[in-house]
Amino acid sequence: MPAVYSIDLIAKRDKKLKMDRSIVKGWNVHYQTLKEAEEAARLKKQRQEEEMQAQDHSEDEEAEGGEPDQEAEEVFENSEAAFNRKTGSYSGHYGKRPVHDEREKKQIHAILEKPDAFSAAMSALNQQAE
Repeated sequence: MPAVYSIDLIAKRDKKLKMDRSIVKGWNVHYQTLKEAEEAARLKKQRQEEEMQAQDHSEDEEAEGGEPDQEAEEVFENSEAAFNRKTGSYSGHYGKRPVHDEREKKQIHAILEKPDAFSAAMSALNQQAE
């Protein structure tokens, strides 16, 4: 039968050292209460509804032929769905709307007009072979 020892100062010290060296620290763990979880879910649902209303509003204005107002544009740009965690910027909606700025249109056209490096190299090889 194994001996049962009471916790002494050495056992307490060893337990403290083990906790200090562990990856997950007990003091860093936050257990969310049910009330906090319900509040977070309610706020998330409310934000989603606001985004949907803003998108519907901007779609209605575009269908009427008018420009979307600046406030709806800011909501669209700064929504959580647009936030890219890898780059740390709001680029999630990049390329999903038409370009209205002439300077940007020229830049896009210049980029798309550049010859493909592979096709340029292949055509050079073909010319040398002939």
